[in-house]
Amino acid sequence: MSLTPVENELLVAGLFALGESTKRGAGWGARFAARRIRADIFETAVELPLSLPAARELVGRTLDAVGARTAEAQAVLGSGALNLNPAVVTVVLRDRAEGVVVATVRGVAKEGLIPQRAGRKAARRVVEHLIGSRLR
Repeated sequence: MSLTPVENELLVAGLFALGESTKRGAGWGARFAARRIRADIFETAVELPLSLPAARELVGRTLDAVGARTAEAQAVLGSGALNLNPAVVTVVLRDRAEGVVVATVRGVAKEGLIPQRAGRKAARRVVEHLIGSRLR
């Protein structure tokens, strides 16, 4: 698995914003570093006993609840230590059988020297929210 250009740009922009929020001008250093550090990429799948339109609606509500949507099935949310590390989560839905949809959840975040597994944590948070919302 590799980082897509869209994911990379969203993460770099998120780290730039975080740097600028701490000290004016620090965003440029964060952007420079973000382009060079590795990414934590994690994918998992969950079955949802819903129709495809209902699953799309559930995914949309979930992404709105946990982060800021950047596309129909993609959001940027905080993850890692104190939820300060931006992570990009993308959900891909596909019909498996009548009344069953498989949601593949991909979480991506930049990793510094100390591995925080922020991409993994973000993806799992979305999966937990999907499963919890479905049970309510």
